[in-house]
Amino acid sequence: MTIAQHLRSPRLQALLLLITFGCIAWVLSRQWAEVERAARSIEVKWGWIIAASVLVLLTYAMLIQSWRMLLRGWGGTLPYAKAAQIWTVANLGRYIPGKLWSVGALGVLAAREGVSGVAAAGAAVLGTVLNLGAGFGVAAIFGADLLDAISPGLSRVSIVAGLLFVVAVALLPAVLPLLLRRVARWRGMAAAERQLSKRDLWTAAVINTGSWLGYGLAFACFARGVTPVISASAPLFIAVFAASYLVGFLVLFAPGGIGFREVALSALLVAGGAAGQGDAALLGATSRVWLTVLEILPGIIGLFCMSPQERGTLRSPQASSPPLH
Repeated sequence: MTIAQHLRSPRLQALLLLITFGCIAWVLSRQWAEVERAARSIEVKWGWIIAASVLVLLTYAMLIQSWRMLLRGWGGTLPYAKAAQIWTVANLGRYIPGKLWSVGALGVLAAREGVSGVAAAGAAVLGTVLNLGAGFGVAAIFGADLLDAISPGLSRVSIVAGLLFVVAVALLPAVLPLLLRRVARWRGMAAAERQLSKRDLWTAAVINTGSWLGYGLAFACFARGVTPVISASAPLFIAVFAASYLVGFLVLFAPGGIGFREVALSALLVAGGAAGQGDAALLGATSRVWLTVLEILPGIIGLFCMSPQERGTLRSPQASSPPLH
């Protein structure tokens, strides 16, 4: 049995989630007095929260366009409305342990619209890789001071991380066609008729980098609307959000990175001197609720607008694993 199959075991997932929630409860119990004090000082400012939500939705719109560009680069076309529906529905997959359903659903639903399997699979996987790479670069560069606060000298790592992302994108036009041809032969699929241009790759990389800036600024607005006592510069909010989000993503068994993202976010805010433990923990918990609503609601609307046949596709085994596996 492979590692991926072990991770999909319901018993193992339940055990890991139980351990996760146990750790979260233990951490909160140690900070409960501070969290309770911070909760009494909450001053909800809906204008800032609405502005934060609009920024998140605009960031989603950017990422959807980036995915459409990658599809078009391989000869697949989707109207923006259909691409938005597929993307938001597939986005629900982050709440399924394993983080794999989302990528698989993008490929399967796009293929139902006449996009080739290679284009759908390649765009889904490449989009995820670009987003992760951009996230690490943004977290490292914008969080250079935060890294030095955690351990002197770590800011140098930020420079290396940013350069590695740029170099990787520069090499993709030469490496990607060879990789895709091998994968197509391995899976018995027809090779893509077209290849992504350098312009498409760089544009997608820029959009994905901009998406992390959008998320970070939205997080800063949300913090202003919930816990005005937390004070930090925009770069720190950007770095903290990106780093904590990536921590949650990389913990494969935690749906949506629940728990791990909040613990990382709180720890980074405290390390950066932006908040005390109580205020940071409170912001982590409230931002989780806020982002969950913004992630789930568009997907539910997208599911509601799908035909029964399309919803049936999502229940098929193909949609439960990445199209390139």
